[in-house]
Parts: sequence; structure tokens; C-alpha cells
Amino acid sequence: MSGHTMRGLNKACWGAMLLSGMVLSGCVTPQAMGYPLVSQPVGGQRSLGLEEASYLAADSMVAQIKDKFHIRQTILPASFVEDKNLEQSSAMGRMLAQQVSSRFTQAGYSVIEIKLRKSVRLVKGEGEGQFLLSRELEKIAEFHNASAVLVGSYVATPSQLFVNSQLILVKGGIVLASQDYKIPLTRELRALLEQGT
Repeated sequence: MSGHTMRGLNKACWGAMLLSGMVLSGCVTPQAMGYPLVSQPVGGQRSLGLEEASYLAADSMVAQIKDKFHIRQTILPASFVEDKNLEQSSAMGRMLAQQVSSRFTQAGYSVIEIKLRKSVRLVKGEGEGQFLLSRELEKIAEFHNASAVLVGSYVATPSQLFVNSQLILVKGGIVLASQDYKIPLTRELRALLEQGT
């Protein structure tokens, strides 16, 4: 291999390393990424708030669907539901769905705003934590020409709220992206969990 080729490879390697370092250190501006990003805490040194955690989860899902879902395809968000009762949501479930879907909108995806507050009608799949679309939800999505449905569930403990969000293709029920995250459960957030709120 010639010295000229080696010098070119060395420059390319150094360039890749420099870019990686800039991304990790936060030197890459949000504008360079196309839309504002949420910075992930190093080593989990601080707890994320509700909005920041939801946005970070959505950012991860956007990265997962980059080559699998066209930005012009439409997403239908459904209220997130309590894991033990898939037919019941709450103010918390609606807020989680709104925040995650809002982030998809910021990333450039088409999101249909429909208030699916009651009878979300998700059904458990074969594996734990896996959700499938009921025929009712499929019909709603198809009526509004949605290619995918954003769904999620949550489990509350005395101190934490554990959330699972998934983007599921309407046709075939394939999970395009999934993200789990947790949020410290404050007194204010706990009030949003009450059914009927």
C-alpha cells in the first residue's frame, strides 16, 4: 500500500474518531442533527423529568426506524395504558403519548391528532411486554390512513414510573421500534395516574 494511500486512511480514521468524540461530548450542534436533541446524562448522574425522558425515548425510536419507516408515512398515537389494565388510560397515559408523539412531529414525521382516550384495546402478545393491535384499533388506523400506531404501557412503583413505548406497523403488527425508560414518581406525577383524570 502506498504512503499516499496510508496518509489518506489515517486522515479518514482521525476524522471518524474526532466526529465520534464531538457527538459524545455534545460538540455537535442540534442544528447539525436536523432537530433539537436531548442530552443523555453521563453515567445516570441525574434523574430525567417526564418530558425529557419521553423526548429521549422518542429520539431513540426515531433512530431505530431510520431505514425502516419513511418520514412521509403517518403515525397514529394511542394513549399509553397501565400494564395491568390495557383498556384503561389516565392523564399520565395521555401525557406520555402526547410527549412522545410530539417528538416524532419535531423529527419531521406526520402524526395524526386523535384522542384515543378510552378502550385503547391493545392485546397482550405471546411475550411479556409485547403488545399487538386489536382489530378495533387497526380499523381506526386504516380509516385515518395511518401506517403505524404509537402505543405504550406503564407500571408505577412507590418511587418510579416504568414506561414501555412501541411503534407498530398497522399491517402485520411488526414492532418497528421500542424503548423502555423510567421516571422518578413525584407527588405531582402520581396524581396523573389516577383513573378518570
